[in-house]
Amino acid sequence: MLETFDGAFIGEVLVRNVSRSSQGWTVRMTFPYANLVTAWIEGAPQGRISRSGDTWTFTSGVDLNPGASVPLRFHYDRTRATRPTACTVGVAGCSGIR
Repeated sequence: MLETFDGAFIGEVLVRNVSRSSQGWTVRMTFPYANLVTAWIEGAPQGRISRSGDTWTFTSGVDLNPGASVPLRFHYDRTRATRPTACTVGVAGCSGIR
């Protein structure tokens, strides 16, 4: 989900644990020329954020229970892109980016 406004956008990646055990998670998104204003995990302990070049890495604060999901929300400002050029959750590609 992405919502654009005045050269910035707010988006969300819904992270789901489809395994049979609790697991941590990592989301990587590449945004050329982007400035991350804020990011947060809705309804769960906050994780860590790091950056390497144009790639932002978000990691869980706690393991996600089997069948559970959490939304990772983010706000980017001053970007030329309105969606990531690359996005993964663990080793799988993100789906449903519009």
